[in-house]
Amino acid sequence: MQMKFPLLAALLGLLAAFPAYAQTEALDTQESSINAWKRQVSNRLFSKRIYPRNSPAEGGTAKVLFVLDRTGNLISSALVESTGSSELDAAALAMVEAAAPFPEPPAEIGDDSLHLTAPIVFRAKTTLPWSGSPPPAEAAAEQAKVDAKMRSICRGC
Repeated sequence: MQMKFPLLAALLGLLAAFPAYAQTEALDTQESSINAWKRQVSNRLFSKRIYPRNSPAEGGTAKVLFVLDRTGNLISSALVESTGSSELDAAALAMVEAAAPFPEPPAEIGDDSLHLTAPIVFRAKTTLPWSGSPPPAEAAAEQAKVDAKMRSICRGC
């Protein structure tokens, strides 16, 4: 009789653990589909990023809040944090507008409208040391060598 209780306890422990494992696996699947969707939204946004010509060279980060409906359509967007440059701020908002419509959210997200905040990073512009003037003679000579080599390799390219 003493052996039945440990065996019964072990079976009950196994049965109690199984649903928890199944629930954990389901949560992981939900999280991975939500994370995949967030990556799609992020990729869509950044495929539309343009650095404005008249913006400051130092760049900056803007935070944009945008609201999507259940089908991924853009409902609204607003600047939450400024870069300090009106040109970069306008470019960040234009980027969100250009990226719409977004991918449809997964069914695991039950909300009718989704509020997302995205940091839009504009990296500092890099300029050549001789920017605004002709390149130094050694740089021009090096470029001429590269051009000649390309013409010899790729005729008519």
